[in-house]
Amino acid sequence: MRKVRKIRASFAFSIIAIFIIIGGTFYIFSTKPDDPQIPIIDEDESKLILQYTPIFRGWSETAMDGCPLKEKCTVVFDKSLIPKADAVVFHVGDLYTVRNFPLRAFQGQKHIMYSMESPINEEKNLKKVPANFFDWTMTHLSSSHVHSPYGGYWANPRIAKENAFPTVDLPSDTTTIIANKSIPGAFWLVSNCDTISKREKAVESLSKYFQVDIAGDCAKDAKMKALCPKGELCYSEIFKYYFLIILENTVCNDYITEKYWNNFELPLIPIVMKKRIYEMRIPPKSYIAMDEFKSPKEMGEYLTMLTKNKTAYMEYFKWRKDGWAKVPWNIKGYEIGYCDLCAQLLQKGREVVSPISDITKWYIEKGGCETDEFANTWK
Repeated sequence: MRKVRKIRASFAFSIIAIFIIIGGTFYIFSTKPDDPQIPIIDEDESKLILQYTPIFRGWSETAMDGCPLKEKCTVVFDKSLIPKADAVVFHVGDLYTVRNFPLRAFQGQKHIMYSMESPINEEKNLKKVPANFFDWTMTHLSSSHVHSPYGGYWANPRIAKENAFPTVDLPSDTTTIIANKSIPGAFWLVSNCDTISKREKAVESLSKYFQVDIAGDCAKDAKMKALCPKGELCYSEIFKYYFLIILENTVCNDYITEKYWNNFELPLIPIVMKKRIYEMRIPPKSYIAMDEFKSPKEMGEYLTMLTKNKTAYMEYFKWRKDGWAKVPWNIKGYEIGYCDLCAQLLQKGREVVSPISDITKWYIEKGGCETDEFANTWK
């Protein structure tokens, strides 16, 4: 066995306050800084991760693709290897496949709760789990033991420059952004018509003062229902509009899903529900939040002004040329999901940790979810 050496590295996720002044306002963005502690890693050591449940009824052998620690951790889907697994991962959405929850094979084996859904949507499934079963969590929450956000991380211009991250290469000129726009309104493609956040009610209130065209299963006429079939991008339709509504079905801490990440490159301004969810994680003035306005009427008037004032509208695309970077996937110090889990296992080994006594309570409290309070009062 090679000599054990000390290396200065940290793979545990934390949040540091990085303040940058943009338009006179301070913004904080999440990064993964060096830990002052120096973990000891055995170069010959490797870790075994067992995926105990499927993930949405499927399984992928590409969990570690793109991870700089790929050679240090193996992810398997073979329950016979549970006696050797350093971590056993349970996807909450597939807990229904578990008849009997297994005991830890040895002290220090980690049971991992893995979720890609909001806490409210997972509450029913988690209540089936015995007390003290999970040791670590792997979710979108920055407070999770292992961080697994949708999309990744943004780096502000200073952090991007210091780390030589490639900055975004997106059009920011008026000609390109305004091209093809013929409908002074907002487009919303949606299939879930009755949500916990009651986003549909908030949009209905806004539509009284500003044009909102709804496509997909929640559309009110056959033409709009068929406008953007699943699997089709239908950009030719979307680009006609000035705004794109990307509201989540639940409003929870750190819960920014593919609705944002799949669309931030488009030449439209995203409309979200609650500013507090986005403001520390997404480039400032790259979106518009409903709760920035006292009423739907006030917001409607503002959106109408933007459709008529190109200079004001283009302010929401200025960030594209300011040096922002989407952090390269799983680069050292910014590991995500299974790659971050691997990093944590390499750092903490088989140390015994205190299990989470009530995983449902933990997830609900950390999630800080809202229900329909905003939609019901925003009138």
